[in-house]
Order: sequence, then structure tokens, then C-alpha cells
Amino acid sequence: MKVLIEYIQADKYRDQAWEAKTHRMKGEVQAVTPSYAFQLISQKKASLVTSEEAQIIILP
Repeated sequence: MKVLIEYIQADKYRDQAWEAKTHRMKGEVQAVTPSYAFQLISQKKASLVTSEEAQIIILP
């Protein structure tokens, strides 16, 4: 399961420890694990993408 986030801050990120870091730009949207989304949102580096009905978008 993954959720959509939008990066607020440009930087190099990686969702899983074994992945290489990739550069992400401000405004870029990506599907990430819920735990990584929580970490980035807590650090104010990303925001959660929601539907028009304010529901979290979950991808399989």
C-alpha cells in the first residue's frame, strides 16, 4: 500500500533504505509508503495529497 505525497522542499529522497536517493523537485507528486509519508510530513518536507472529498488517496 502506498499514499500520494507532494514534496514541499526540493532535496534528495529515498522511500526504502536499499533504494538510491533521487532528486525530487518542489511540487512533484509521488506514491510512497505510509511510514515514509508520515516522516516527510512531520519534517514539513511534504504534504499529503487528498481527493476533492478530502480523502487520502491509497494505491495498491
